[in-house]
Amino acid sequence: MKNRPLSSLFRAIAALVLPGAGAAASVADLPPLFWRDCATLDIEGRGFPGETSSPYVRIPDRWKDAIPEGVWRNSRTSMGMCVRFVTDSPAVGVRWSAAALPPPHPQMAPGGQTGIDVYRRAPGGEWTHCRMATPDPKTKRGELLLDWTPGDECLVYLPMRIPNLASFEIGVAEGSSFDPPPPHAVAKPVVHYGTSIVHGSRASRPGMAFPAIYSRLADVEVVNLGFPGLGKMELPMADLLAEIDAALYIVDCDWNMEAEEQQERYEAFVRRLGGLKPAAPILLCGGCTETGVARTQEVFAKGVYDKLKAEDPEKWANLHFLSGVGQLPVSSDATTDHIHPNDYGLAHMGPIYAEAVKHILFANPNKENEP
Repeated sequence: MKNRPLSSLFRAIAALVLPGAGAAASVADLPPLFWRDCATLDIEGRGFPGETSSPYVRIPDRWKDAIPEGVWRNSRTSMGMCVRFVTDSPAVGVRWSAAALPPPHPQMAPGGQTGIDVYRRAPGGEWTHCRMATPDPKTKRGELLLDWTPGDECLVYLPMRIPNLASFEIGVAEGSSFDPPPPHAVAKPVVHYGTSIVHGSRASRPGMAFPAIYSRLADVEVVNLGFPGLGKMELPMADLLAEIDAALYIVDCDWNMEAEEQQERYEAFVRRLGGLKPAAPILLCGGCTETGVARTQEVFAKGVYDKLKAEDPEKWANLHFLSGVGQLPVSSDATTDHIHPNDYGLAHMGPIYAEAVKHILFANPNKENEP
């Protein structure tokens, strides 16, 4: 995939990070709100709707004994989930509560751990950021009230790292509409399996995780199956992914895998997923790097990709590869620790993934679709 011109990239980043309309308001300034329990709404980013013990966890109970214990434990968060709707209300509210909050992390902003994030889109327009809010650490409850432009679409991201979220509600003025949003460009979701980077580990707020960024830019629903330190391509995880009827599967585990693990699992995982979902595209990703040089894990992964494509071009016509080189600027300012991208790095990655996703899903299927 060719690099985007810098001016185009900077415009994309500005659209993602500059605040838009939607100011915080005092309770006295707002009309009475009618609150909806989000458990009764269509929550996007859920791979298994109606199958989990809570609407705010990512994997059903029946998988508990089949997948690594750490993956199961981490799946108790609502990472990547969001609610979209259109309302003619002059105000929008969000409130949520947790049984427990994660301990502070030295490299993570509070908003990236426990915050909610709100975006707005005028009819025919682009998404702009409104506000982010975090819960009170003492009460473990949070509330955000916003002035709203009637008729605008609202997008609310749930917290990324709160385990077992207790409640989540959306409020609009009594008597106001609460309508379904416009459909995405494709009906099925993109399933993105990977590491803490996929999870959004160092994002300052949920909307800055790079899967959230490319979801908005490419107009696709994303099921975020990023697991910090635990994206290791065990075969049962291929079976789990295949249970989700996806438009595209993204496998993005390089940063979590040692050479021995790649040799043992990588090719077997890709063959398993491809065998279970032969008609669905699969995008293999080299881990993002700020060095401008492909990491050893990417070289191995690309070798598996090349082997499969040469072995049976027709069978693997829907297999694609995206290099980690170029995903980040060649700059030590793009990460917190030379591994995990910060907001600057994530804003660089989002448009690159958006272009790759759009190329695979929307390009002419009769020609080679390589990002």
